[in-house]
Amino acid sequence: RVHSSILRDMSILGYLGQLQSPDIGAVLPLHSLVPYQVPFSAVAVRVIHTDVAPTNIMYAVNASWVGLCRIPDEIRCQTDGPVLLTQTPVCDCLGFGIVRGVEMEKKLYHILTPVPPENLRLVNCLLLGNIAIPNCVLVGQQGVEGEIPYVTSDYNYSILGSGKLKKKKHFKRREYAFECDYT
Repeated sequence: RVHSSILRDMSILGYLGQLQSPDIGAVLPLHSLVPYQVPFSAVAVRVIHTDVAPTNIMYAVNASWVGLCRIPDEIRCQTDGPVLLTQTPVCDCLGFGIVRGVEMEKKLYHILTPVPPENLRLVNCLLLGNIAIPNCVLVGQQGVEGEIPYVTSDYNYSILGSGKLKKKKHFKRREYAFECDYT
């Protein structure tokens, strides 16, 4: 029997595998893939699993797994910043992606996704849930000099909300270690 978290990670890795070129033998790390550039004004953003202060939304979105969705309503931007939804919409999900970066100066999201450009043009909403990118995707990046992007050992756990997730003691689960094997 395989643990659900391992199945979820394998599913995400399989989906992300579509970003790789079939011609190249080696797996390209995230930092070497060319992302789509999506203007803030083109998509609305919503964190669906918890409340996030508007000032912290970009921190939550950066380096996150997002649903690329289409809501029937037109996106209207009254401010110069990102469009934030106050409620989780009922919408179609066209695929998934990783927000590889947020460029505040140019007001752009940098998104890695295997969704074809003709479908990506229909996306007007990014939904961020409680699904983490598998650790091996971030930690196992080859060819990075210096610090690995999105991975840090210098972290301040006194910041509210930054601590480790607490395990619920009444659930009895076995722990599994899952290593990404890129060979």
